[in-house]
Amino acid sequence: METQSGGLVGLDAAARLFAGEIGQTTRIGGGSFLSPTGAAGRRVFFAGALTSVSSGGGRVFARIADPTGSVTVLAGWREAAAASALQAIETPAFAAVSGALASAGGETVIVPETVLRVERSVRDLWVLRTADLTLSRIERMIDAPAGPGAVAATAHYKTTPETLAGLALMVQAALRTVQDAGLPAAPIDARTVLVALLEEAPGRRAAEETLLAAVAERGIGQEAARTALAALMEEGECYMPSSGQVKLI
Repeated sequence: METQSGGLVGLDAAARLFAGEIGQTTRIGGGSFLSPTGAAGRRVFFAGALTSVSSGGGRVFARIADPTGSVTVLAGWREAAAASALQAIETPAFAAVSGALASAGGETVIVPETVLRVERSVRDLWVLRTADLTLSRIERMIDAPAGPGAVAATAHYKTTPETLAGLALMVQAALRTVQDAGLPAAPIDARTVLVALLEEAPGRRAAEETLLAAVAERGIGQEAARTALAALMEEGECYMPSSGQVKLI
C-alpha cells in the first residue's frame, strides 16, 4: 500500500495517481480502492488544470486535467466546503484535490474532501512525484509479482507486460510536459484546456475553429491557443487527419 502523503496537512496519507490510471481503476468498494499498478488506500491526492465547474441537482461537477487525461470531481451536499471551493476558483486555473474515488455514471470520479487553488510549480512537482511513485509501483509489479498488491491488481485487472508497458509510456509522456527551467514553452493553461476539450469531444476530435472558440470562452487568447495547438502537434500529441479537424492521439 502506498503511504506517501499527498501534502495536505492534517489528512491521512493519500495515494498519487495520474488521471490515466484513475480512469482505469474499477476496484472500488468498502471505502477503499486498488489501482492497476497496485496503489491501494482510501484517498487520492490529485493536481492539474481545473477546466470547468458546473452545478445541478444539488451537486457540483468539475473537470481537472493532468498530462494523461482528465477526471471528474463530484461534490454533493456532504462535501459543501469542497463544492464552495471549486465554485470560487475562476477557470482555467491549477488546483489540487484530495478525496476518495467512487464510481458514478460509468466512470471513476473523485469525491473531494479538500480543494485548493495552486500555482503551476505545484502542479509540476506533483507530476514529478506522481511519476516517480507510479514507476516504482510498475517496477514492483514486474520484479515482485507475488507481492500482495501485485497479486490482487493482476487478478482483478488481468495485467499483462503490455499493460504495464503502456502505463510506463503514459508516465513518460507526462514527464515530458513539465517545463525545463529556462526553456520557452506554450502556455500550460492553453495546452491543458485543449487536451481536456479533445478528450471529451466525440471521437477525440473537433473542428479547429470550434476548438479555439471553446478555449477562448475559458479566457485564453487566440494567439496563446494557436501557439499551444502548434506545440501539441509538433510534439505528436494531436494531428490534423483532414483540413480544419484536430484529433487527439
